[in-house]
Amino acid sequence: MKGILRLFLLIISLVLIGNFAVLRIYGDTLQSTHLFIVRGTVFYPISWLNLVLGLSLIIYLVWEWIKKRKSSG
Repeated sequence: MKGILRLFLLIISLVLIGNFAVLRIYGDTLQSTHLFIVRGTVFYPISWLNLVLGLSLIIYLVWEWIKKRKSSG
């Protein structure tokens, strides 16, 4: 069960990091539309939040994996 949960959390973190890239790219395309104000107030802060959450989740999973290996060995 824990292996499936870790895999699920890893997939979630990769989706969050991918979402960061998509929001940054899409936010840059908004420059030429009437929604350019949304770029700085919505897209960029949410994209950075996705990146931070995704990276912190990966760091947590790696840290737990290393801690488990040290305690078993």
